[in-house]
Amino acid sequence: MYKVYIKIDTQGNIVAVNSDVFLPDPIPEGWVQIDEGIGDKYHHAQNNYFDEPLITDGGKYRYRYDNGEISENDISPTLEELKALKTAQIAAARYEEECAGITIQGVEIATDRDSQGLILGAVVQAQTTPDYIVQWKTKSGFVTLTAEQIIAIATAVRAHVQACFDREAYYLTQIEAATTPEMLQAVTFSMD
Repeated sequence: MYKVYIKIDTQGNIVAVNSDVFLPDPIPEGWVQIDEGIGDKYHHAQNNYFDEPLITDGGKYRYRYDNGEISENDISPTLEELKALKTAQIAAARYEEECAGITIQGVEIATDRDSQGLILGAVVQAQTTPDYIVQWKTKSGFVTLTAEQIIAIATAVRAHVQACFDREAYYLTQIEAATTPEMLQAVTFSMD
């Protein structure tokens, strides 16, 4: 017969489970025997005794021990946890929109972070050299741009990027104001 022991924290959460086979003899203080039996469930209790892992992916303890009884904790996310998740989702959607690119006078311009930096460099040159001309690579191939066109593209890209951040800021105020999970679920990123 193998004996199954658990260790609990001060709130009654089960923080560890193990078989007497893998614990020192005598059993250290703080471990409580909850069961005994034959087979892997008991011998290798650490990974087999409970149906689910002791800790959820969200870092919550799944099981508790009170007055000799094992029960499951409420592991549903709190409103604050849901807000944090929604905030991350909105930020990811903003980033995707920011980097999706824009079309200016029929030319597709990349707006990912690297392209934004390259455009900024071209603008600096265009501002210091008014007759500056550059071959700019787009999704459909190279185009020739004048200093004036480079500045116009940079202005349009900057407006696009700022509009994306403005939308994210707008949705963050909605997230903060939400008082129910249903209100949070209704918050979805859109540039419309």
